[in-house]
Amino acid sequence: MLVGLKKMVNMDLHFFKWMPHSISSEQSKSPTLLLFLHGMGGTGQIWRPIAANLEEEFLCIAPDQRGHGQSRLVPTEENDSFHASDYAKDIIKLLEKCVSDFHPEKLFIIGHSMGVRSGLATANAILDSKASSLRPLLKGFISIDIGLQSKWGGGIGKPLADFIETLPLSFPDRVSMREHLFKHCPDPAIAQYLAAVARQVNDEPVTWKFPFDHQALVKTIHQADEAPIDTWVMNICNAGIPVLALRGINSKVWLKKDYEHSRETLINPFLTFEEWENCGHGLPFEQRPRFIERVRDFCR
Repeated sequence: MLVGLKKMVNMDLHFFKWMPHSISSEQSKSPTLLLFLHGMGGTGQIWRPIAANLEEEFLCIAPDQRGHGQSRLVPTEENDSFHASDYAKDIIKLLEKCVSDFHPEKLFIIGHSMGVRSGLATANAILDSKASSLRPLLKGFISIDIGLQSKWGGGIGKPLADFIETLPLSFPDRVSMREHLFKHCPDPAIAQYLAAVARQVNDEPVTWKFPFDHQALVKTIHQADEAPIDTWVMNICNAGIPVLALRGINSKVWLKKDYEHSRETLINPFLTFEEWENCGHGLPFEQRPRFIERVRDFCR
């Protein structure tokens, strides 16, 4: 059974947009729309180096998801609403605006880590709504390094939640921040990811902070196991929409045994598994040139 979207206040997500210089909102048709969804703790801006290589071919959209970046503050009545379906509600509102403004002919969703869950929830809500203007546009989904069947979508859910709960709100300098991350984070790839998104805040004194609400992340992790990822994946494939599932061979999030189990049990001609060498959980950033070409190939 699909998890339905809750009735709640719609959030206006902050988002980043990269597009061909020749495109304007007045044109009747725009390129294929690529929706990039960041992992937990990130922001849409982290996709900028990848979008820079695709923006002349595709309309690239990367939101700050709820609890993150400039979408960090959620309505008071939604302080506990961090299920994947809550994220999806916001994303659908953004997509509907983009479709109205730019009239794309195709939509591909690309999610990394937590972004896979919110992306799958979004895709399934689109498919579940026969009246949605987004339904005929959805043409493919790329899932990056998250378990399709395992608890929390990976092997470090509980340790990661414990780490986030004890993560200081700020650090006096970048060196001490990196030392803490790489000493305490259960996955060095996640530590590197968090170090990349941290920003210097010019308060008095100057500090380094992360672009997310700490409690939002903890609640997201605790609600992650309620998301039926495998069901959502198979629903998309059964609708004839290709799904590409990527795993970094050194990943500590999507464990090797869970990856192999999914390959053996989730059988569908529209589902493709790929395991990439020389990378871990940060696959799209550790293997950026290859990833860009794979996206280009998949979304043509």
